[in-house]
Amino acid sequence: MKSRWAINILVPGILACMPGIVFGGVKTDSLLLHRVFNYAKNNTMQVTDTVRNIYLKYYVDVQRRNASLMLVPTLYNISRGKREFVGECYGTIRFTDIKSYDIQKNIQLTTIPHGNQVMPTVVSYMIPDIYGTDLIDGNILSPFSKDNKRYYSYRTTNISDRYSILSYHPRAHNTQLVKGFALVNITTGRIVNTKIVGEFDMMEFSIDVEFGDANTNPTVIPVRTTARTLFKFTGNKIKCNYTALFNCMKTLPDSIGDQRRVMNNLRPIQLTATERALYDQYFGNTDSIPNAPKSSENTWQIIGNHILNSHGSSTDKASVRLSPLLNPLYFSYSGRRGVSYHLKMGSTLWFDDNKHISFSPRFGYNFKIKQFFFQTPLRYTFNNRHDGWIETNVANGNRITAHDLPDYYNDFNTKLSVNYRIGTVVVTPSLMYHRRTSVNAEALSIEDKNTIYSSFAPSLRIAYTPSLKMPTFSALYERCVKGIINSNMEYEKMEFDISYTRRLQSLKTLNLRSGYGFYSNRNTMYFIDYTNLHENYLPDGWEDEWTGEFQLLKSEWYNSSRFYFRANASYESPLLFLTFTPFIGKHLEAERLYASFLLLGNTRPYTELGYGFKSQYFSIGLFGSFLNTSFQDIGCKFTIELFRKW
Repeated sequence: MKSRWAINILVPGILACMPGIVFGGVKTDSLLLHRVFNYAKNNTMQVTDTVRNIYLKYYVDVQRRNASLMLVPTLYNISRGKREFVGECYGTIRFTDIKSYDIQKNIQLTTIPHGNQVMPTVVSYMIPDIYGTDLIDGNILSPFSKDNKRYYSYRTTNISDRYSILSYHPRAHNTQLVKGFALVNITTGRIVNTKIVGEFDMMEFSIDVEFGDANTNPTVIPVRTTARTLFKFTGNKIKCNYTALFNCMKTLPDSIGDQRRVMNNLRPIQLTATERALYDQYFGNTDSIPNAPKSSENTWQIIGNHILNSHGSSTDKASVRLSPLLNPLYFSYSGRRGVSYHLKMGSTLWFDDNKHISFSPRFGYNFKIKQFFFQTPLRYTFNNRHDGWIETNVANGNRITAHDLPDYYNDFNTKLSVNYRIGTVVVTPSLMYHRRTSVNAEALSIEDKNTIYSSFAPSLRIAYTPSLKMPTFSALYERCVKGIINSNMEYEKMEFDISYTRRLQSLKTLNLRSGYGFYSNRNTMYFIDYTNLHENYLPDGWEDEWTGEFQLLKSEWYNSSRFYFRANASYESPLLFLTFTPFIGKHLEAERLYASFLLLGNTRPYTELGYGFKSQYFSIGLFGSFLNTSFQDIGCKFTIELFRKW
C-alpha cells in the first residue's frame, strides 16, 4: 500500500508542482545511480521456476481505421464492425527467467470476434526486464542498466529520507531509447515503481510498473503493470489499455462451468462502466454467458479472414501458427536475386517437458528465376535437454549445373537427420538423397545425355563449442555411394567451419565466420553443392543469414569450384551512424557493417563490403563487390519488417 500511495499520489503531485525536476535543474546522485545499477547483482532474486496467478484485462478503442488494417496480423477481426472491445483472462504464469515465461490462460473472456486477442506483443511490455540490458525481448535499452548509462541523462530528487525520484531522458531521439522516472529506495537502490514512455514497432506506449516490497522474492517480477498504447499505421489509430496483476491470491476452482460467473468471483479489480457495458452488449445483461452470439460474417468475410489474417491457437500441450496466405508484407527484394515471397507455418505437440513433435513447413516463390521453393521439416525431439532429435525434410533446392555440364537441373531432395549433444559436442549423422532432373530434357535426350541424376549420400557433422564465450568449430563429411536407390554418381565432400557470435554491451553484436570446403574422389560426374556456401533465394529479413551470405556473388560461382575459402564479419549496434541524424535516426532499430571475403579455385579473391539498417518498416543493405582491388558491382537488399514480431 505504501508503494501504491507513492506512485499514485506523491509522485504525480511532485511532478505537477515541480516540472523542472524531471529533466533538468537537479543534480544526479551518482551514488544512488550506482546502487540502482548494482541492485540486481547485490540481491538474490531467483526467478527460475517461479509460478504466480495472473489476471490480465484489456480495453481496445479503434478511433480510426481503413482497409489497410486487414493486412495487420491479429487486427483483421477488428478491421470492421464495432470499434470498442474488452477482454480478460485469468490463469498462471511460470517464469524460467525474467525474459522467459509461459502464460496458461485458464479462463478467457473477450468481445473480439472469434475470441482472438489484439496485438499480443503488448504482453511482453507488461513484464520489462528493468535491470537487464534490454527491457523487452532483445529491444529497447534499459535506463537502469550500467551498460546503457552513456545513452541517458539522469536527475535525482530526494522526496523523503527513504525515497528518491530518479528521472531519465535519452541523449538521442531513437526508438530504442525511452524516458520516464522511477521511485527508488535510497538505501538499497531498489526500484519500487517506474513509468516508462517510448515508441517502438509503430506503437507509442506508456507503462507503469509496480514491484513488490523488499520481502517479495523475486523483486524483479512486477506485482502490477498498466500499459497504455497508441498504434498508428497508414491512417489507422487504435488505443489500448492493458492492466496485469501478477500476484493474485484467488485460485481457480476445480471445475470451471460458466466462465463469466467464475471470472466475477476471481476478478481482483472492478470493471469500468464502459467495460461492463461492452460485456452486456455482447453477452447480454447477465452475469453468465448465454449461447454464443451468432456470427454475422458472410462468405467473403470468412475467406478474407483466412487469407489475410494470421492464425494461431495453443494449449498447454499443443500450438499451431499460420502466417497470412496473401500479405504484401512478406515480399523481399535483392538487386541480383529479384523479388521473392514466402510464408511459414508452425505446429508443436508436447508430450512432456523433454519430448515434443514439431512441423514447420515453409513455402516461397522467386519471381526472377520463376521457381517455387518448399521445405517440410518434421522433427521429433526425444531429449530436449541434450538437443536430441530426429528430423525428416522433403524439399527442393536451387537449379544447379554439373561440374562438366552447362545445363541446369532442378533439385528434389529428402534428408533424414539425427542430432544429439554430448557435453560440448554435437553429433549429427544424416542421410541425403537428391534427384536432379534436367530443365532441357528433350535437348539432352537428342544428344544421348543423361537427363536424371540421383545421389545417395550419408554424412556426419560434428560441432564443438568449448564454452559459451568461445567459437563453434564444426566439420562435415559427406560421401555419395553409387548404386543405392538408383544413385548414379560418386563423390566425396568435406567442409570445415568456425562461427563466433559475441554479445557486447548495449545490444551490440560481433559476428565472425570462416570456412573451408572441397570435393575429392571425383571419379564420376557430380554436382558441386556445398552445405555452408550456397545461394538463398528466400531471405527472411534482418534476422536471417545476412551476416554469413554474399549478397552480390553471381549464382554460378557457388557451384563452380572444387574448393572454397570464406570469411565473413559483421558488427551490429542499435545506435551507430544514422541514429543521430534528424528525422531518420529516431526510426532506426539497428545498424550493421559487413565485410566478406571468398577465394575460389578459378577466380581472383572476391570481397564484399556493406552497410545496412533496420527500421520498424523495412531493412535495407547496400553492398559493393571487388575482385582483388578492382571494383565490380554495387547492389542492395530490401525486406519488409512490418509486424515481423506480431
